[in-house]
Amino acid sequence: MPPLYEVLFSFAAPHGHLAEIKRLDQPANASKAQVYQWLWIEAGTVTTLQFVAMDATDCQRRTFKEASLWFDGTHGELCWECGAPVALKAQPKSELPEGLAHLVNLHLS
Repeated sequence: MPPLYEVLFSFAAPHGHLAEIKRLDQPANASKAQVYQWLWIEAGTVTTLQFVAMDATDCQRRTFKEASLWFDGTHGELCWECGAPVALKAQPKSELPEGLAHLVNLHLS
């Protein structure tokens, strides 16, 4: 079976994992929101963050309905709308650990 996605950015957190993926199973005319997705993976669940805006001035910034994110090549921070900020560490691999990859495949299916 061909892969459903490729990982563009990957970050580890103390209690979860954040990844931006590019879906490879979408039609050529699919919207960017269908193709590019940010996923929060935690405690056996995967949540798709709802993208609002992006900026790349001094570092990369993304705004979602649920949270805001900033990151650079080594670390970042995910600030939930209702909750404490989550420190992130950039992961060098462009693929998710096997257990997380399985959860993402189930989420996307």
